[in-house]
Amino acid sequence: MAVSATYRDHPTDARETFAAAVAEGRRQLHESVVVHTCHRVEVFAVTDEDPPWPGAFGATVLRDQDAAERAFLVAGGLESAVLAEEQLLGQVKSAYEAALRAGQTGPILNELYRRAIRFGKQVRSEVRPTADRSLAHRAIGWVDERLGPARRGRERSALVLGSGEMGRLLARLLAERGLCVTVGSRSLERAGRVMASLPHPARHRAALVDDALGAASGMDVVAIAVRSAAMPLEGGHLGTGAELPLVVDLSAPAAVTPEAEALLGHRLLDLDRLGKLASAPSLRPSAERRLRSAAEAGAAEFMDWWARRPSRDGVALLRAHAAQIRERHLERIRRRNDMSAEQVAAVEAATAAMLGELLHFPTVRLQREPDAREVVARLFGIES
Repeated sequence: MAVSATYRDHPTDARETFAAAVAEGRRQLHESVVVHTCHRVEVFAVTDEDPPWPGAFGATVLRDQDAAERAFLVAGGLESAVLAEEQLLGQVKSAYEAALRAGQTGPILNELYRRAIRFGKQVRSEVRPTADRSLAHRAIGWVDERLGPARRGRERSALVLGSGEMGRLLARLLAERGLCVTVGSRSLERAGRVMASLPHPARHRAALVDDALGAASGMDVVAIAVRSAAMPLEGGHLGTGAELPLVVDLSAPAAVTPEAEALLGHRLLDLDRLGKLASAPSLRPSAERRLRSAAEAGAAEFMDWWARRPSRDGVALLRAHAAQIRERHLERIRRRNDMSAEQVAAVEAATAAMLGELLHFPTVRLQREPDAREVVARLFGIES
C-alpha cells in the first residue's frame, strides 16, 4: 500500500502532524519506507491489513499496482510541485537507504525501490536544463521578480538560515546573483562550511542563529530552510514599512511565526504558496506522457514479479531464522544488570540494522531460486 499527504491536499502543519503519526504507526507494518520532504509525506508499505492512522488524517491510500505506480511517480518527481525536480530522487534514495539500515524493508520493497530508483534516473536524463530544477530554484525565481535595485550606497544582502542541502542551495543561488550572504546555523562550523563554498566567499559571513536573526531587518532577502521550529522568524526580527525583506520559508513546519506572516503579507513565500506558483516545464508534454506510461508499465511488471515470485517462503524462513537468533541474544543482554535501557535500545537498533544489511544480498539471490525454502533449510539446518 501507499499512503500520501502532499501539498496538493494538506497544508504544511497538517503534513507535519501526519508525519509524526506515521513515525509511530509504521511499527505495525512488515516493511515500510517513508519519504518525507518539504511538500510530501509518502509511506510505502507491505502489511496484512490497513493501519488505522491514514484515515484519521484524510490521507490518500493506494493499494497493489496503484501503490507500486505511486512509488515510480514519486521517485521520478512526476508528482512534485516542480516537475521532475532534481533533488527528489536523492531524497527518495536516502529514505530507502535509511529504512534498509534500520531493517524496515524486506524483499518486496527492496525490489520495488530498485526499479523505482532506476526509473527516477531515466526521468532525470530527460529534464530540460533551462527549466526549474528544484523548489529552491523556483523560490529564487520568485525573489528575482520582486527584488528591486540595491539601496543607495550599499550592496544587496541576504540572510540564509539553515546549513542543510536546501540551505546550501539557497545560499549559492543568492550569492550567484551578487547578494552578500550571511549564513546562520546552530553550528558556526557548519555555517562556515556553507559560506566557504559560495562564489567569492570573502564577501559573505557565517553566524550563529541568534546573531543572524538580529540582522534580519537590514536584509533584502531572508531565506529559511530548517527541519524544526528552532529558528523562528518573529515579528520583532523584521523592519517596518518599505524596509521589510522578501522572505522565503522552505521549512517544515513553518519557521515564520503568525505575527511575522501578518506583517510580511505578499512579501512572504512559504511552501504552500510555492506549490501554487507556475513554472517553466521541466519536461516536454510528449516526454511526460511517455514517462507516465512507463511508470504504469513498470508497476505492472513489478506486480507480475511479485505474483510469480517462487522464493517468498524461503526468504520468510531465512528472516524468521535470523530474527530468532537475534532475539535469543538480545534476551541475554536484557537480563544483564550492567546495561542501561538506553544501551540495550542501542544494541537492539544496531543489530536490526546489521541484519538488514547482511540479509539484503542473500535475499536478492534467493528471489531467483525456484527452491529457495529448501536451500535455506539445508544451509541453516532448519527442520521444515
